[in-house]
Amino acid sequence: MSADFLYGLLPDQLLLALVVVLMVMETARLDARWARPAFVLGVGAALAVLLQQIGAGYTAEIIVGEIRIDRFALLAKAVVLACGLAVAAGFAAGHAGRAGYKFWLLLAAMLLGAGVVMGSAGFATFFIGIELLSLPAFALMVQGQGRTVASEGAFKYLLMSSVGTALLLFGISLAYGVTGSLGIDAFVQALGTAGGTGHGTGGAQLQAAALLMLSGLFLKAAVFPFHAWAPDAYASTRIEVMAILASVVKAAVVLALVRIVGSETLGTATIALVAPLAIASIVFGNLAALGQRRFKRLLAYSSVAHAGYMVFALVDTTGSRPADLLWYTAFYALATVLASACYARLCPAGDDGDGDGLDALDGQFHRHPLAALGLAFALLSLAGLPPFPGFFAKLFVFTSVIGSGHLVAAVLAFVGSFLGLAVYLGIVLRLFRAESPTAMDGRSSRQPLRGA
Repeated sequence: MSADFLYGLLPDQLLLALVVVLMVMETARLDARWARPAFVLGVGAALAVLLQQIGAGYTAEIIVGEIRIDRFALLAKAVVLACGLAVAAGFAAGHAGRAGYKFWLLLAAMLLGAGVVMGSAGFATFFIGIELLSLPAFALMVQGQGRTVASEGAFKYLLMSSVGTALLLFGISLAYGVTGSLGIDAFVQALGTAGGTGHGTGGAQLQAAALLMLSGLFLKAAVFPFHAWAPDAYASTRIEVMAILASVVKAAVVLALVRIVGSETLGTATIALVAPLAIASIVFGNLAALGQRRFKRLLAYSSVAHAGYMVFALVDTTGSRPADLLWYTAFYALATVLASACYARLCPAGDDGDGDGLDALDGQFHRHPLAALGLAFALLSLAGLPPFPGFFAKLFVFTSVIGSGHLVAAVLAFVGSFLGLAVYLGIVLRLFRAESPTAMDGRSSRQPLRGA
């Protein structure tokens, strides 16, 4: 067991060591330029161990009923760590690196929290991981910021996340009251025995517990109508932090749902609630994004729509839910980080108040072709157009939903996804738009005279 504890949890221990090393380096006042390489080295080492464990087919019950390492846990951890490395690679030292040690320390703590969630077999460990994932996000939103809007956004995010935490705890307490155990397996088995009908006192309490847990995690994943202040929070912070919230946090929370329900079939009543919420989130997110003129707010509403696609996979009864959501979260999260990083390259003033207007992207392909092509690739992937990766992510989800007998719901969600095409294609067309002589003259008139 000691060997399993050391080897099975080695990726998490490496992340914990990274947090400690970054704290020591900051305390010793070492040059802040070392923070980013240290982060990449620590997360890269953890990811390498994960890949080795995946290749070896490693599984272990580290602590019975509390910590379990299985294939899903390993793959989910790898997805989240890949997002962290994508943030480090996408944002240059002059952008995310300007924050120094605190930025990378908080991000490493979030990755550690996500890893704890993915390895959870009990609700106690699960809850600790969710909070370790969420709490550093508040600090990241205001870290290095002196603007009131950032503090307001962080406060809104804190309130929204706190309500989600309360709902999650209520659900866990109800589940414990019925099963007498904090094990996730005990809850899922009891829920399956009840048949999702809610008959009897125990069945009703289990249904209430499941709905409370789903509501709490839906709040943290910003699923309509639980998205509340998520767009305000996303738009108020720096673009690299927004990328983390929309990728690392959302991917971890959605995969946390799978950690609870696994490939078990949800009850009829739960499906009747989840499917309409997923469709509403897709339609609302895409419609709201259509009217946005700011890049960060547009991506925030886009994340609401994509949360709907991910939640839609919960109605699957074919047993492919874990694989579908692993693919979807990986493609979505990496595309979001790529889009944010490319936008930061194209529009460096995007973090200054209202400086993230979409009109700043007009004709950017002619000035920064590589960054513009990267942004176009990410947006077309988010739109789900073939042959981009996002198309296959949506294909997997819709195929499983249709195979589960929910054809009408799949058609409605598919129609709602067409609304997103106008959002993403509109931005892509801006990138390749020819610059007007007026705009070019306006820019050249603002250029300082050499030698002045």
